[in-house]
Amino acid sequence: MNMKDKVKEFWVNQAEEHKESDIATAPDHYYRLLEIDRIKSYLVDGKKVLDVGCGNGYSTIEFAKAFPRSRFVGVDYCEDFIKYAKSALAKENADMQKRIEFVVGDARDLSSALGKKQFDFIISERCIINLKDWKEQQIALLEFDTHLSAKGKIILAENTQEGLANLNELRVQFGLKMIEVRWHNFYIPQKKFMEFTKKHYKVVSVKNIGNLYYILSRVVYATLAHKEGKEPEYKNPINEIASKLPSLDNCHYSPNYIFLLGKK
Repeated sequence: MNMKDKVKEFWVNQAEEHKESDIATAPDHYYRLLEIDRIKSYLVDGKKVLDVGCGNGYSTIEFAKAFPRSRFVGVDYCEDFIKYAKSALAKENADMQKRIEFVVGDARDLSSALGKKQFDFIISERCIINLKDWKEQQIALLEFDTHLSAKGKIILAENTQEGLANLNELRVQFGLKMIEVRWHNFYIPQKKFMEFTKKHYKVVSVKNIGNLYYILSRVVYATLAHKEGKEPEYKNPINEIASKLPSLDNCHYSPNYIFLLGKK
């Protein structure tokens, strides 16, 4: 089995295991909620929104609940995820069902699924890091531009290589192992990414989010668990509390960034 098929199989298995759960595309429940909340802060009601790599639609539905006059399209290349996204949507009220659509489509070729549709906001919540390399990431980023309205904004919530390196440097100081990038991910090379986006987009803002959460969950809690001879668990009281504390943006100990981009 080649890598492309192996990755697709992984996501099919994730979809079948977790179905409509919020952890189908990311295992950290509390950080997922934090990230969704931060993305909401960039959205405006009454707009057309595209959620690329929507998975089982959990985030898309949460966004739609928060912005009752907006319309949403969720796209994912995994047919099984779209199946569960539609299943979850069927449990919502009639208004939600009118305002949300889920379709099968690839971030690298959105036009095949969307035609010439354009959107006021395009969201990528860790979709880009699930492409195999920087070359494919660039293809997707250019594809986003095709479907962005003239005054639209792209919200990229993605992990960077540099952010993870900073977190690992802190972990090593406390005798913890470095966190490795999962086999199916390719974290964004931030320097190349910034050079590329400045060439093709207007960079509105760059924020390194969730710093306090990562310090408490991946360093403090992880150290305490290590001393007790236990493996850290995502759902624990420290992580829950950490998700509700101020983010401490731009301390650069979180791998997660939100890049806000506009038309050049």
